[in-house]
Amino acid sequence: MKNSKLLYLALLILPWLTVPLLGRNSLKKYLPATIFMSTFTKAIDLFGEKKKWWRFFKGIPPLDSMNFFNFGPYFVSSLWILKLTYRKFPIYLISNTILHICFIYLGGIKLVNRNKIFTLEKLTKFQYLIINFLRALILYSFQYIIDFSHSKKRHSNK
Repeated sequence: MKNSKLLYLALLILPWLTVPLLGRNSLKKYLPATIFMSTFTKAIDLFGEKKKWWRFFKGIPPLDSMNFFNFGPYFVSSLWILKLTYRKFPIYLISNTILHICFIYLGGIKLVNRNKIFTLEKLTKFQYLIINFLRALILYSFQYIIDFSHSKKRHSNK
């Protein structure tokens, strides 16, 4: 159990060590979409757990294991993928899909299961890929809406 707690803390803390490399402007620009997506992901997690699509392990109370994953690597990787690929939609879509395929089919699912983060139950790997693909579309769309509303405000102030 001690190793699991150490893993959960590492999942939460280590990705955040890369955030200063994003730059202040990128962090400010992409943080709202990332916060929205993390909140949306938490809602999907709860819904999926209720439907028995997946199961999360205990984690460190009061947080379940998936919180450490969502607010660590998933949150920070969302910031990075937006910084590196935003306004290049085909590259965003391709890179995000490749990352999800690698995670799901090349050992990531086995790793999170073995380390007691989560396990897929009634959901196939392909169905999980589709959910992740849709989440990626929502993340990009939300950022696009934010940018569009900011540009509209700038034009209306002129």
